[in-house]
Amino acid sequence: MATATATVSVDAVTKTVVMPKKKEVSFWREAAASAIGGSIHAIIEQPITTPIEASITQTQVNGKSFVWNFKELFRQGALYRALPTALVGAVPKAVIHYSILNFYINSFAPEGDMKKADGQTATMIGMATGASEVMLVNPINFVKFRMQRPEWGYTGMLDAIQTIYRTEGVKAFWKGAGAVFVRNTICNGGMVGGYKFTEVALSSSFDLPDGPRHMVSGAFGGIVGSFVSYPFEMMRAARTHNISFMDEIVRKGPQRILAGWAPGAVRLVVTSAIMGSIIPHLKSFSEAMVMPSVLD
Repeated sequence: MATATATVSVDAVTKTVVMPKKKEVSFWREAAASAIGGSIHAIIEQPITTPIEASITQTQVNGKSFVWNFKELFRQGALYRALPTALVGAVPKAVIHYSILNFYINSFAPEGDMKKADGQTATMIGMATGASEVMLVNPINFVKFRMQRPEWGYTGMLDAIQTIYRTEGVKAFWKGAGAVFVRNTICNGGMVGGYKFTEVALSSSFDLPDGPRHMVSGAFGGIVGSFVSYPFEMMRAARTHNISFMDEIVRKGPQRILAGWAPGAVRLVVTSAIMGSIIPHLKSFSEAMVMPSVLD
C-alpha cells in the first residue's frame, strides 16, 4: 500500500505528492516594510490634511460652516497650528496602523496577500485593525485635536501635554477612546471593505492600470468608511473638547450630527487613496527586503 503522506497510486503509476511549504514570514521584514510604508503615507498626507483637519475640528465643535472656520483659522494664522504635533505623531501612528494591518493581512488573507482576499475578509481585516490600534494612538490624536483649536490657548505640543496632565489628569489622554474604538472599527471596515469591493468591480468591468484602480478603490472606501462611522466621530469630538454630545450635538438634529462630514470625507479619500496605493506593495516589498539573519 502506498504511504498516504508521501505517495499516491494513479493508473498503477506511483507519483510523489509534494506538499507546498508555507512561506515563512519574517516579523522584522514585515515590521520594517510597515514602518517605511507608513512613513511615506504620513509624509505625503500631513501637509495636505492638516489645515483640512483643523477646520473640521472647529466645525464639529462650534457648528459653523467648514468654509467659515477655514477662513477664520487662516485669518488667525492657525491653519497649520497643529502641524508639528501632527508630524511628530504621524509616523508612529502610521507605523502602528500599517504594522497591525499587515499582521492581520498575513493572518487572514489567503497566502498573506490582500489581493487574494474576498470582500468579507477584507472588511474583517479593516475592522480588526481599527479596533486594535485605539489604545496606542488615542493619546497622540488627543493632543493633536486639542492643538487644532486656538481656543485652548496652548503654546505648543509640550505645553498642551503638560497642561492637560496637570489640569485633567493622565486619563484625559484617553478621552473619547470608546467612541474612537467603535468609529475605527466601522470606519476601517468600510475603508478596507469598500476598497476591496470596488477593486474587484473595477477589475472585472474596466481595463484600468493597477495604480489608478487602487487609488479609485481606496478613495471610494474612504467615502464609505467616513459616512457610516461619522456619528461616533462626533461623539469623539465632544469628549475631546469637553462638550455635551447629547445637548450640543444630537438634540440639534441630523445637520449638526453631520457637521464637517463632507470635508472629513475628502480627508479620508486622500488617506484611503494613499493607503490603497501602498497596501498592495507592502507584501512584495517586505519579501524583497534583506534583513540580518539574527533578526529572522
